[in-house]
Amino acid sequence: MELITLCGLVIVVFGLWVEFKLALKAAAKMIRTSTFIQEVFTHKTVQHPASMSRIPLCLAKLTHYRGGV
Repeated sequence: MELITLCGLVIVVFGLWVEFKLALKAAAKMIRTSTFIQEVFTHKTVQHPASMSRIPLCLAKLTHYRGGV
C-alpha cells in the first residue's frame, strides 16, 4: 500500500473511534457485566471426594472392636 493510503486509513479509523467511542465502551461494559459471560468464563473447581485409601486410625480401631464388644 502507498503511504498516502495508510495515512488515510489511520485518519478514518481514528475518526470512527472518536465517533463511536461511547457506544463501544457501553457495549463492552454490558457484555462484561452480563451473567451469561461471567458463567462462561468463571472456572469453577470441581470438588472430588477424598479417597478412602487411608482410613484414620480411630475409625480403623472402631471397625475392629465392634465385633469384639
